[in-house]
Amino acid sequence: MKSILVLFCGHPYRTDDAFGYHVFKAMEAMTLPENVELVECGYSASECVHIIDGKDRMIVVDVFMSDNKAPGTVVRFKPDELQLVVDGVTDVPKFHLMEVLDQVAVSGKCPETLFIGVVPKELHELSEEPTPEVKAKIPEVVEMLLREIKACA
Repeated sequence: MKSILVLFCGHPYRTDDAFGYHVFKAMEAMTLPENVELVECGYSASECVHIIDGKDRMIVVDVFMSDNKAPGTVVRFKPDELQLVVDGVTDVPKFHLMEVLDQVAVSGKCPETLFIGVVPKELHELSEEPTPEVKAKIPEVVEMLLREIKACA
Protein backbone atom coordinates (compact mmCIF):
# COMPACT_ATOMS: atom_id res chain seq x y z
CA MET A 1 0.00 0.00 0.00
CA LYS A 2 1.19 3.51 -0.77
CA SER A 3 1.76 5.75 2.23
CA ILE A 4 -0.35 8.91 2.05
CA LEU A 5 0.26 12.04 4.09
CA VAL A 6 -2.36 14.78 4.25
CA LEU A 7 -0.97 18.07 5.63
CA PHE A 8 -3.56 20.58 6.81
CA CYS A 9 -2.16 24.12 6.90
CA GLY A 10 -3.30 27.43 8.28
CA HIS A 11 -3.96 29.38 11.44
CA PRO A 12 -7.12 28.38 13.36
CA TYR A 13 -7.87 31.98 14.43
CA ARG A 14 -7.41 33.87 11.14
CA THR A 15 -10.77 33.61 9.37
CA ASP A 16 -10.29 31.89 5.99
CA ASP A 17 -6.69 31.02 6.78
CA ALA A 18 -8.23 28.46 9.18
CA PHE A 19 -9.61 26.46 6.23
CA GLY A 20 -7.06 23.62 6.48
CA TYR A 21 -7.64 23.40 10.23
CA HIS A 22 -11.41 23.10 9.76
CA VAL A 23 -11.02 20.42 7.08
CA PHE A 24 -8.72 18.53 9.47
CA LYS A 25 -11.36 18.77 12.23
CA ALA A 26 -13.97 17.40 9.83
CA MET A 27 -11.74 14.42 8.97
CA GLU A 28 -9.93 13.54 12.19
CA ALA A 29 -12.74 11.37 13.56
CA MET A 30 -13.20 9.49 10.26
CA THR A 31 -12.03 5.94 9.87
CA LEU A 32 -9.42 6.02 7.13
CA PRO A 33 -7.14 3.34 5.72
CA GLU A 34 -4.06 2.55 7.83
CA ASN A 35 -1.75 3.94 5.14
CA VAL A 36 -3.20 7.47 5.56
CA GLU A 37 -1.68 9.91 8.03
CA LEU A 38 -3.41 13.23 8.82
CA VAL A 39 -1.22 16.03 10.21
CA GLU A 40 -2.50 19.46 11.21
CA CYS A 41 0.64 21.59 10.96
CA GLY A 42 -0.46 25.23 11.19
CA TYR A 43 2.09 27.34 9.33
CA SER A 44 4.82 24.74 9.89
CA ALA A 45 4.50 22.53 6.80
CA SER A 46 8.07 23.37 5.82
CA GLU A 47 9.26 22.04 9.19
CA CYS A 48 7.72 18.60 8.62
CA VAL A 49 10.61 17.18 6.60
CA HIS A 50 10.82 14.14 8.88
CA ILE A 51 7.15 13.41 8.18
CA ILE A 52 7.26 14.17 4.43
CA ASP A 53 10.43 12.26 3.60
CA GLY A 54 9.73 8.80 2.22
CA LYS A 55 5.96 9.13 1.81
CA ASP A 56 4.57 7.97 -1.52
CA ARG A 57 1.96 10.71 -1.80
CA MET A 58 1.29 14.00 -0.02
CA ILE A 59 -1.78 16.21 -0.22
CA VAL A 60 -1.49 19.73 1.18
CA VAL A 61 -4.77 21.37 2.24
CA ASP A 62 -4.68 25.15 2.54
CA VAL A 63 -5.95 28.42 1.10
CA PHE A 64 -4.47 29.51 -2.22
CA MET A 65 -4.38 33.11 -3.38
CA SER A 66 -5.39 33.71 -6.96
CA ASP A 67 -5.45 36.73 -9.20
CA ASN A 68 -8.26 35.36 -11.36
CA LYS A 69 -10.51 33.14 -9.19
CA ALA A 70 -13.34 34.23 -6.90
CA PRO A 71 -13.23 33.66 -3.12
CA GLY A 72 -14.59 30.24 -2.24
CA THR A 73 -13.40 28.66 -5.49
CA VAL A 74 -12.11 25.13 -4.84
CA VAL A 75 -8.69 24.59 -6.39
CA ARG A 76 -6.46 21.59 -7.09
CA PHE A 77 -2.84 22.08 -8.15
CA LYS A 78 0.25 20.05 -8.88
CA PRO A 79 3.47 21.65 -7.58
CA ASP A 80 4.43 23.10 -10.97
CA GLU A 81 1.02 24.84 -11.19
CA LEU A 82 1.19 26.47 -7.76
CA GLN A 83 1.15 30.26 -7.84
CA LEU A 84 3.59 31.46 -5.16
CA VAL A 85 3.32 35.18 -5.95
CA VAL A 86 -0.06 36.90 -6.38
CA ASP A 87 -0.37 40.65 -6.87
CA GLY A 88 3.29 41.06 -5.96
CA VAL A 89 2.90 39.25 -2.62
CA THR A 90 4.81 36.00 -2.01
CA ASP A 91 3.10 33.21 -0.11
CA VAL A 92 6.11 32.62 2.14
CA PRO A 93 4.92 29.41 3.88
CA LYS A 94 4.26 27.72 0.52
CA PHE A 95 7.53 29.06 -0.87
CA HIS A 96 9.38 27.40 2.01
CA LEU A 97 7.41 24.18 1.58
CA MET A 98 8.39 24.07 -2.09
CA GLU A 99 12.05 24.53 -1.05
CA VAL A 100 11.67 21.58 1.33
CA LEU A 101 10.16 19.44 -1.43
CA ASP A 102 13.13 20.30 -3.67
CA GLN A 103 15.52 19.26 -0.89
CA VAL A 104 13.65 16.01 -0.22
CA ALA A 105 13.66 15.27 -3.96
CA VAL A 106 17.47 15.18 -3.88
CA SER A 107 17.22 12.05 -1.71
CA GLY A 108 14.87 10.47 -4.23
CA LYS A 109 12.18 10.03 -1.57
CA CYS A 110 9.95 13.00 -2.37
CA PRO A 111 6.24 12.16 -2.40
CA GLU A 112 4.00 12.78 -5.37
CA THR A 113 2.41 16.03 -4.18
CA LEU A 114 -0.97 17.62 -4.71
CA PHE A 115 -2.40 20.87 -3.34
CA ILE A 116 -6.14 21.14 -2.62
CA GLY A 117 -8.00 24.03 -1.05
CA VAL A 118 -9.94 27.22 -1.66
CA VAL A 119 -9.35 30.80 -2.65
CA PRO A 120 -9.78 32.87 0.53
CA LYS A 121 -11.86 35.99 0.97
CA GLU A 122 -10.45 37.25 4.29
CA LEU A 123 -7.03 36.43 5.75
CA HIS A 124 -6.33 39.22 8.22
CA GLU A 125 -9.36 39.42 10.49
CA LEU A 126 -9.11 37.40 13.68
CA SER A 127 -11.96 34.92 13.94
CA GLU A 128 -12.41 31.21 14.52
CA GLU A 129 -15.00 31.11 11.72
CA PRO A 130 -14.19 31.25 8.01
CA THR A 131 -16.25 33.49 5.76
CA PRO A 132 -19.48 31.85 4.49
CA GLU A 133 -18.02 31.45 0.97
CA VAL A 134 -15.10 29.44 2.31
CA LYS A 135 -16.89 27.57 5.10
CA ALA A 136 -19.40 26.21 2.59
CA LYS A 137 -16.57 24.46 0.72
CA ILE A 138 -15.32 22.34 3.64
CA PRO A 139 -17.58 19.33 2.84
CA GLU A 140 -16.66 19.50 -0.86
CA VAL A 141 -12.95 19.46 -0.08
CA VAL A 142 -13.40 16.58 2.40
CA GLU A 143 -15.08 14.60 -0.41
CA MET A 144 -12.25 15.49 -2.81
CA LEU A 145 -9.71 14.25 -0.28
CA LEU A 146 -11.59 11.00 0.25
CA ARG A 147 -11.65 10.45 -3.53
CA GLU A 148 -7.90 11.15 -3.78
CA ILE A 149 -7.19 8.74 -0.93
CA LYS A 150 -9.35 6.05 -2.51
CA ALA A 151 -7.66 6.55 -5.89
CA CYS A 152 -4.25 5.92 -4.28
CA ALA A 153 -5.28 2.69 -2.58
